[in-house]
Amino acid sequence: MAVQAKKSAPQRAFVLHSYAYKESSLIVDLFTVENGRMAVIAKGAKRPASNLRGALLSLQPIEAIFSGRGEVKTLTQAQWLPGQPWLTGQALMCGMYLNELLIKLLPREDPHPQLFESYAATLLTLAASDEHSAILREFEISLLIEMGYALELKNDVSTGEPLLPDALYRYDPLAGPSPQGRGSLVSGNALLSLGRGRFDNNAVAAEARDFVRTIINFHLDRRLMRSSSVMHDLHQLSERLDVKPVRKPAAARASKATQDAAP
Repeated sequence: MAVQAKKSAPQRAFVLHSYAYKESSLIVDLFTVENGRMAVIAKGAKRPASNLRGALLSLQPIEAIFSGRGEVKTLTQAQWLPGQPWLTGQALMCGMYLNELLIKLLPREDPHPQLFESYAATLLTLAASDEHSAILREFEISLLIEMGYALELKNDVSTGEPLLPDALYRYDPLAGPSPQGRGSLVSGNALLSLGRGRFDNNAVAAEARDFVRTIINFHLDRRLMRSSSVMHDLHQLSERLDVKPVRKPAAARASKATQDAAP
């Protein structure tokens, strides 16, 4: 008789992505506090009477129990944990962007409990604040640190001297900022603002966003992310619309806010 795989202890998790498997089941990409990112099969989760159906919600915390020894475990129980507000609008797009970052950058079965707590806190903050740009940059920096790609945001790596706000630097993703060398061009002000976690104006916030995205794309082997591409297309559309005379200031402000908070 085959030995039944032992069930795991209950642990907190988030659904990063799921897709249909056969007629009634789902393959779910989970981010768990103890096991990191992992794949599970949720058998029968698409059936209306399934106990799993109502719990497997993206950007909402759950308590999960699973079993199995292979690469894909079997999800045996999932319970929704209340407390995380529902994300809507731009905050929802930001949450989707975070999920894709984790899917693309985190290897499976590699625990990152501190990053898990940072992710959970970031979702709460996204729901409570409109400062999406600063919130996303803080998480991106935490993710890069956790992956061993910490950013140098204080000193010129060629001299050891503090960065100057008015100076321009070349940022080597494998080394850091210096006046000469290779890498993307970025201002000292943008780097220092990233280190402080706040931006004096929209221009600095946009520069910091583009810089961090360049670093992330470098570590993704320059593969473009789907959610970022969608936001880029929306930005291009809004820029074309902005060429026309603005008749509705409120709509123009909303369009500008969307650009500033873009992933």
